[in-house]
Amino acid sequence: MRVNTREDFSLRQVLAAVLLSGLSLAAAQAGQMDWKWGLVGVAVSVPLMTWVILRLRTRSVYRGVYGVLLTAVYTSWSVLALGHVLGQATHRLELTGGSQGVQGWLILLLALPVLWMSWGKPAAFFRGGEIYWMVLVAVLAVVGLLTIPQVTVSYLWTQEEGGWTSAITAAGAVAMAAWVLPYLYKVSPRQGEQWAVGRWLLLLGVVAVGLAALTRGILGQAAARLEQPFFVTTGVMGESARTEGLLSALWLICDLVWAGLLARVWGGGKGPVVCVVLGAVVALSGWTDGWPAMVWPIGNLTLAVLAAMSPRGEGRIVVEF
Repeated sequence: MRVNTREDFSLRQVLAAVLLSGLSLAAAQAGQMDWKWGLVGVAVSVPLMTWVILRLRTRSVYRGVYGVLLTAVYTSWSVLALGHVLGQATHRLELTGGSQGVQGWLILLLALPVLWMSWGKPAAFFRGGEIYWMVLVAVLAVVGLLTIPQVTVSYLWTQEEGGWTSAITAAGAVAMAAWVLPYLYKVSPRQGEQWAVGRWLLLLGVVAVGLAALTRGILGQAAARLEQPFFVTTGVMGESARTEGLLSALWLICDLVWAGLLARVWGGGKGPVVCVVLGAVVALSGWTDGWPAMVWPIGNLTLAVLAAMSPRGEGRIVVEF
């Protein structure tokens, strides 16, 4: 099958989208992560994921017989992950906004912008992701300035169980880059991009660990027992305003970008639309609601390993972007 010419989007825009989607996962699991072990996971995963990205940088991973199998893994897992993202985001909005019984409608409302982002070529989506990243920088700066003074330093050094679980969670956030490997070859190569890849992935890992440290520093051991503890911590930002609800709504940027990356692995045409529709069905069914939180970072790491194992030789392109 013929491969299309390169699209008009840059590696920086793709990596910005990876960072945003990684923060969706990191914020959801901030209360479960020991930030010290999280740094271990970041230190190991950043160079390895950088190597994987650079190895697969200029070719499609959907090649030959192995490409057929990898396509099936990517597309099937993307539907389940998309259902999880939509369900997680709407449940968080219900929790932080104080509204109950409207999750089904919220899922449908969130699926609409994902459908819109998935319709058409990926260049517009990735250009938008770069703009969203600039918005989130401002949000993170405000959150840090208002919450860091509330941190209790002794909470940060409390010994926690599940160290390797925390390391895998942080590594899984960095491995969100696995979702762009099927179409990364569309980006025109530029000099020095090996350093750019490493910097963006390191930034993602550090911010993810920072969210965990901030959550633990404010809530202590109670963070592990709360739902959406990172957003609970932002309640200290205002005395009467529901600031956690505002931040939860702004964090939809990260959720929607992650959903967009998931849909994009279905290729061009109507493929991403089919993915969004199926993902919305999974979210409405609540099928993934009871799954362990570790499923999603482990899924990212597994995809990265499977993609890295794709053969270097020429083969038929299974999915065209």
